[in-house]
Amino acid sequence: MEYPEILKQAIDLHVHIGPEIIPRRFTLAELIAYEKSKLKGVGVKNHFFPTRAMAQPRYENGNPIVINSVVLNHYVGGFNPDAIQASAELSERSIIVWFPTLHAEKFLRSQKFEIPEEWVDTKIRGKLKLRRAEGIKALSIFDGGKRISKEVESVVHAIKEHNAILATGHLSWEESYELVKFAVGKIGMKKIIITHPIYQRILMPVDVQKELARMGVLMEQCYSMYSIDKVPMSEIATQIKEVGANNCILSSDVGQAFSKSPSEALTDFISLLRQEGVTEQEIEIMLVENPNKLIS
Repeated sequence: MEYPEILKQAIDLHVHIGPEIIPRRFTLAELIAYEKSKLKGVGVKNHFFPTRAMAQPRYENGNPIVINSVVLNHYVGGFNPDAIQASAELSERSIIVWFPTLHAEKFLRSQKFEIPEEWVDTKIRGKLKLRRAEGIKALSIFDGGKRISKEVESVVHAIKEHNAILATGHLSWEESYELVKFAVGKIGMKKIIITHPIYQRILMPVDVQKELARMGVLMEQCYSMYSIDKVPMSEIATQIKEVGANNCILSSDVGQAFSKSPSEALTDFISLLRQEGVTEQEIEIMLVENPNKLIS
């Protein structure tokens, strides 16, 4: 496969790695070996474990840099600032802190099982012991009303203190909106990503995306929304045009056992976006410039 040269400067901030309960294509070491001399960097994600606790490959010339992360699901204690501190203090650069994914309230209550069935290849789905969603406590950023809870406030302060990147995970768009208003307005945070706002279980209105963009927040557009969730590429390109490339990042959101590698996914993503009228300059802004600013 021929990879576009831009990938050598690109940072893909959303790549799933194993080991996980959900089958994954790569461990961290396998991912680094596969993407050597293809990508500048990868932001790695695990729904269950902080990625910094996984074996970190020794840096060699051509290896992509690793941006570690922690996802605030129940598996790390939910809204737990100590998990953020432990990951951040052991990492060489800014980490990503994703708000709940599997256990976000609206997301968890919209499905039968904790792990969405479409995330798992049909050949092995029956081998997994999927927990029923109804038996799991959902995580909301609110205190029972519409105020940000004290534990969420402590998490946001920890993210700011450690110069980490806040990503909204699978929160509802309404929760993300209130979280950003608090993080920017009250805490002064500057490094925030709205995680795939076009996702069918989030569907953040474009007007809201524009409002948050004016606050310095970046909107993430993912290849997986097209490849797995079947969002038309024309809709992804339209959102980019409406919100503005300056306010967006591109990522693959791959790593599933059945998916392409990050470099393969981004190669396809770039080609498809070009066909929808997204310019080379816009692609560079979203794939190179904005992600590099976030990790600085």
